[in-house]
Amino acid sequence: MDIATAPRDKGVYVIRTVGTQSWGEESWQAHGVHLELMDGLQPLAVCRLEVTGTLAAEERGAEEARRIEPWVRTLRYLAVVKRLRGSLAHGAERLLNEALDRERFGGPMEEEDSSQLRAMATAEELASATPGSEYEPHAPLARLVVARLERQIDEGLRKALAFAPDPAELPIHPAWELPGLGGMPGESLAQSVARDLLAGWASMRDLRDPLITWAVQDAGLTRTEVQQTTSVSRSTINRLLPA
Repeated sequence: MDIATAPRDKGVYVIRTVGTQSWGEESWQAHGVHLELMDGLQPLAVCRLEVTGTLAAEERGAEEARRIEPWVRTLRYLAVVKRLRGSLAHGAERLLNEALDRERFGGPMEEEDSSQLRAMATAEELASATPGSEYEPHAPLARLVVARLERQIDEGLRKALAFAPDPAELPIHPAWELPGLGGMPGESLAQSVARDLLAGWASMRDLRDPLITWAVQDAGLTRTEVQQTTSVSRSTINRLLPA
């Protein structure tokens, strides 16, 4: 992992600062190293470690930067997922609820909300949305935007899971946190990643039954091939498929 002393426009790297560090709301201070894992100008995670001595702190910082490197691809996907969740929760879902209210009770959406919804939509969504009432097609368009964002979040979680290293072999040090706001400490990085990887695994698990059905009925695999590849029991495969 590349070690830097200042932000860069591109690339993944760690900004390492050695000296007096502060911890917690009470600003407990001690000598150590501060690491900021960056993707260009975007911080992905931060870590503070108490280490006595400048050289020892630099070496410890380099070691922890090396240990977090296998997680970088996963963390980059999860950063995208976080932004998508924000767009969904604070944008698309709010606009959908507003559009449904307007459709139910009559009257057009506020121009600001209408403009925001259209700005969030893709050209394909704008072209395919059809009016749901005598007013402009805000509710159908908002549904399309919400569905796309939910789909992209699921895809991001699956990719994050696919690139994640074995946490038993390469655990995330508990000192790593998500970037905080207003000087406040952020959430534990390990807990946040664990939560998201479990969500990604659950999404993949939900695909199992339709994937097995497709593999046999459409792709032409035998039930034996599916069982050997997946270790899913033959009774489960038979339950999913017609005789």
